[in-house]
Amino acid sequence: MAEPFHGRFAFFVGADGRAHPVHGAALGLNGDAAARLAGDKDYAAKVLGYAGIQVPEHVILLAGREPGPSLNWAREEAGFPIWVKPNEGHGGEGVTQATDLTALKVALGPLRAGGRHVLLQAHQPGRELRVMVLEGRVALSYERVSAEGKPKNLSQGAEVKAVEMHPDIAALAVRAAAALGLRWAGVDVITPDPALSDAVVLEVNAAPGLDAYAAATPENWAQARAVLGAALEALEHSNQRLADQAG
Repeated sequence: MAEPFHGRFAFFVGADGRAHPVHGAALGLNGDAAARLAGDKDYAAKVLGYAGIQVPEHVILLAGREPGPSLNWAREEAGFPIWVKPNEGHGGEGVTQATDLTALKVALGPLRAGGRHVLLQAHQPGRELRVMVLEGRVALSYERVSAEGKPKNLSQGAEVKAVEMHPDIAALAVRAAAALGLRWAGVDVITPDPALSDAVVLEVNAAPGLDAYAAATPENWAQARAVLGAALEALEHSNQRLADQAG
């Protein structure tokens, strides 16, 4: 049952008549703490690193802090190109690639003016995969392809491409979701070749959307519907277990 004007808020009503709130792509499978952890790109990367999962090198430029040390890191250690991202955000919002120091300063301007914490992330060459993880297993995966220097995000114009993943990449995505305590996650993986096991976790989304993926082809629509159906079934079953334990 969706809110009629904007469609961002809804209730999923299970077979038992219980109503489970859904907000946008957040289905309610993930706990608040895990979702907030995944939403902080800097800290999530640290937690993944603690778990032995390779992530791109990065620095965080906190709102109101002098950018000098971060600019020095970009120029002297990371090198260019470099990605500039709001530390908290999704859908590719505010993400740009800077190819030199001047472009980096320009990219930082609006984010710092808006009081945002900014993540500077070293460029990781390779192909980008989105791996959807549900309850410790891979439910769906695909490659995201975009023009050079553009964010590989479907809402920002990237295209969907079918891909055969190496089992080690699937296992890496499952590990990344588990490290952040997520039952439902979109794990973004950079790899030189999906047939190889050498891969880096770019970030993890606790409320992954499937709108753009589903709109690409009728086959994608059917796959997205099946995955979301499985996720909602998992939500219903887990809440039923909680109700049974409380009773």
